[in-house]
Amino acid sequence: MSDSSFLDHWKKFEIPGVIAFSQDGDGFDKINITTEVSTAEIYLQGAHVTAFQKKGEDPMLFMSSSGRMARGAMLHGGIPLCFPWFGKREGETLSHGFARLHPWDLQLVGITRDGFVLLEFELPQELMASAGWLPVKVRYRIIVGETLRLDLHVTNPPTSTESFFYEDCFHSYFLVEDIEQVTIHGLKDHRYLDKTEDLASKLELSDVIGINKEMNRIYLNSTGPIEIHDRLKKRIIRIEKHASRSTVVWNPWIENAKLIPDFAPGDYKKMLCVESGNVGEYRQEAPPGATCGLFVELSTIQDAQE
Repeated sequence: MSDSSFLDHWKKFEIPGVIAFSQDGDGFDKINITTEVSTAEIYLQGAHVTAFQKKGEDPMLFMSSSGRMARGAMLHGGIPLCFPWFGKREGETLSHGFARLHPWDLQLVGITRDGFVLLEFELPQELMASAGWLPVKVRYRIIVGETLRLDLHVTNPPTSTESFFYEDCFHSYFLVEDIEQVTIHGLKDHRYLDKTEDLASKLELSDVIGINKEMNRIYLNSTGPIEIHDRLKKRIIRIEKHASRSTVVWNPWIENAKLIPDFAPGDYKKMLCVESGNVGEYRQEAPPGATCGLFVELSTIQDAQE
């Protein structure tokens, strides 16, 4: 779509000074959001949140140094949405599902009573059918304000004759000052699968988790809030979630970061993924006529004691 026709197409959704549409240098459509307290950026491809920042603070989200959205590929950073599967799936060439690589339909924009911006996206149902999945309705609501709220709703039509099973995950990349000076809190006493050791099952014994090597863990039955304490930024990132029983913690470290095409050599030091969703044994089931959800709210706290 040319620049002029692109802008004409989205003009009905624009709100002067609040919501603006543009294209990046590669021709990908994106939305820029400005509220009284924060800014954000969302790509139509994958309904991918690539930026969120409260005014007067550093960005909450990490983006890989290249910042380029290759067609048929995912930017490493922001919040890619993994659906309808997480990680690798037998018989599929893509990791983390196809929803992150296709444009979503923007259905609604609005401003809440609090002055926050609400956007609602829908995954084209024909995409589900063409990929061999039940043609369920997938809606994704993003609310930008003092916090960043992400709500995913999956509805299996009442006319369906079978349950819809799927995995979902907000693959959140958070910006940190130095990964070795960061701690994660809220996962003590949870079992986890260690992907660096062939999915060995282990028990988390500490409420203060540090990272000084590759980490790739799937925490099981993790439903409570989690905090990332960044001592150098004097900031706490708080992750509150509902209808999520999986938490994934990931940093590729030095050698694996070299295999990520859009990572610069030092990018691994500036990022930490703490991902909320339902994966593996905790996959979601939507019976005919039912709706399943996944809800996450991300906030920051400036902490002079950190």
